[in-house]
Amino acid sequence: ACWCCKSPDVPRLIDKMGELDYFTGKWARHGSEIANPVGCADCHDNETMKLTITRDYLKRGLDAEGSLKTADATHQDMRSLVCAQCHSEYYFKKTDWTDKNGEKQTAGVVTFPWDNGFSAEAMEKYYDDRSFTDWTNKVSKAPMLKAQHPGYEIYRTGAHGLNNVSCADCHMP
Repeated sequence: ACWCCKSPDVPRLIDKMGELDYFTGKWARHGSEIANPVGCADCHDNETMKLTITRDYLKRGLDAEGSLKTADATHQDMRSLVCAQCHSEYYFKKTDWTDKNGEKQTAGVVTFPWDNGFSAEAMEKYYDDRSFTDWTNKVSKAPMLKAQHPGYEIYRTGAHGLNNVSCADCHMP
């Protein structure tokens, strides 16, 4: 899943393989297919150059949170949502499925913990409700969470997001 934000080849592979197959197994198996670095197609439609969301897990996260449906997103919203595809807190949700050969598989699907909102407290509740932890401290044995890179959540709950200033207003003027 770490490839997800590293290349515009990822949506192509997901379309070709199916999302569950893509998220199953070792990420290195896709190495020969991931040839292009982050590029225009990660955020723009190849034909119209219109801003577009190319990662379905963002759409699912927004739907779960409920305050903004991607179909209703304005151009100004999109100037931050394209960033949210990668600059967000996530975890790998274990998802059982059966492949085309009838074999039972488990995928680690990129999932955003936004069901309760974008705040740190809301995401902590999400994880607590699922008894999810990223790791256990070897000394204290305390279950721990590791924030990946919650830039979008900090933006949404901060002064910029609350005043409709997009990520691109400052970072890609």
